[in-house]
Order: sequence, then C-alpha cells, then structure tokens
Amino acid sequence: MTIELRPLREDELREADGIYRRAFGTLCGLTDPLAFDGDAERVRCRWASDPGAAIALLEDGALAGTNFVSRWGSVGLLGPLVVDPPRQGRGLAHPLVEEALRLLEQPQVAFRGLYTSVTDPRTVGLYQSHGYWPMSLAVLMQKATAAGREGPAGFEALSRLTPDAQAEALSACRELSDQVFDGLDVTGEVLSVGEQETGDTVLLRDGSSLAGFAVCHAGKGSEAGSGRAAVRFAAVVSGEGGEERLRRLLEAVEAWAASAGAAVVTAGTGSGRVGAWRTLRAAGWLPFQQGVAMHRDRHPGYDREDVFVLDDWR
Repeated sequence: MTIELRPLREDELREADGIYRRAFGTLCGLTDPLAFDGDAERVRCRWASDPGAAIALLEDGALAGTNFVSRWGSVGLLGPLVVDPPRQGRGLAHPLVEEALRLLEQPQVAFRGLYTSVTDPRTVGLYQSHGYWPMSLAVLMQKATAAGREGPAGFEALSRLTPDAQAEALSACRELSDQVFDGLDVTGEVLSVGEQETGDTVLLRDGSSLAGFAVCHAGKGSEAGSGRAAVRFAAVVSGEGGEERLRRLLEAVEAWAASAGAAVVTAGTGSGRVGAWRTLRAAGWLPFQQGVAMHRDRHPGYDREDVFVLDDWR
C-alpha cells in the first residue's frame, strides 16, 4: 500500500464530495448515503475558501480521503475529515490528522480545535492519539424564520456597503474578534462567502460602533443548502449587555436569512459559553445535533461564560 498526501485539486472536488457524502451518510445510516447534506456544497466551499488547506490522501494512486483546515488567525480548526467507507479501518485517518497539524504549525496559531460526533466512539480515540481532548459539548441549534420579518435597528449586510465602508467594517470585525481571543481573525470566511456568493456577513451597530457580526451561508451550493441558512461564525462585544447584543444579532440573522429565502437558520455554540447558549434558547432556537468540541493540549480557547460567540466547527 502506497500513501500520498498532497493538496486537493479542483478537478477532484466532485470525487471528494462523493467520498464526504458516502462517509457521513453511511455513519448516519441513510439508505442513500449520497443524499447526505442535500444540495449543500461543504467540500467545494471549504476548498474555495483556502485551496492550500484542503488535503487529499491517495492510496495506491486513488483518492481515499480528505481533510480540511480552517485558519482563523490564531485559531486553527480541523475537519471535516473523511475516509471512503470501503477503505476505513486501515489507519488512513491518522496521516490526514498529521498533515492538518503540520499546516497548523504556524507560530501564530495558538489554539487548535475540532468538532466530532460521538456516534462512532473511535473518532474521539483517533483525535486523542494526536493530542486533542474532549472539552465541552458542542450543540447545533436551529430556528424557523418568518418571511418579511424586519431586522433590528443597526442591522445591515456587508455586501450592500460601498467598498470603502466594507473595508472599514472588515477592520472593525477583526478588532471585535481579537477581543474575543487574541489573534482570532475570520476575515477569510467573510471574504469567501462574498466572493463565492454563498452568503453574506450580517453587521449589527450601536451608533457608529460595531456591536456584532455574523458570517452566514444560505441556499443551494453553500454550506447550508436549499431553504436553509447557517451561521459559520458570529460574535458580539463581550461584557455587560452581551446577552442583549447577541439577541439583537440573532434577530438580524433571522431577518437576513428570511430575505435570502431560507425557511430555517442554524447556529452552534459550546457548553462553556453559558450566556450564548441561554440566549439562543431564550430566543426560540432548538437543539438538533450535538457533538463534542476537542481542543489540542487541553487549551481552553474561547469557550468561556463571558464570550458571546456562535460557531460551526463541522
């Protein structure tokens, strides 16, 4: 058996997408595993966001698995990692983790995390063998949108701003995320949804100051799929009034999602972010999927009570 690791090529995306769907569809017990995720395009979106962080594993020259790295400044995420079901059980996931860690060796990456399902207990053991440890419950919640709903005062979409105003807003988003965790920067996610036209970034202002923002996907070909919207990352200014700011940001996200044709919007958070979790539930969001957030070297990251952050690490 010959193993090769290299960047995933654009001409391999269709095959990689099939492996991704077969792997997770099989894990979920679907009659047709290829139906997993519907018409969402997580593999293509992740590749387009950062082609150099998309990993292909070839076994004897055939594409056998993939892994993706999300580089958010000082925060580095791993996944989704998949191995084609007929090739599972041969240890092929280990080199995919090792290559991802190599990509995250940059000095500025201080915190490395991942999301994994607890449906298959082997996954937790896999990541533990590479220095990751289960740290908190990661929950994904959803809410039905209401057509025609107006957003709160101070709500606007990044795509509707002038180029100069967009640049100023991006700078403000970086400053806000840096306050959450030193060096945290999701500019790549913001630019990616805009360039791919798979979503937008929702902004919430208090006067002239940025109070919060949310990077969102919506519709066919995005990470959400038809009739759905998904928050990839969202944050509001921490401290007193954080719950109220997050409530208003959620209202803005729901209004934007409805305007984008989504009947349902999803978002995630961690059990350590008690305020964020409670705010979601109080606003009528209901859990639909739970997994575990694993942190390398047991780093606490930003899963704290005073942090009002939503994120989807899948």
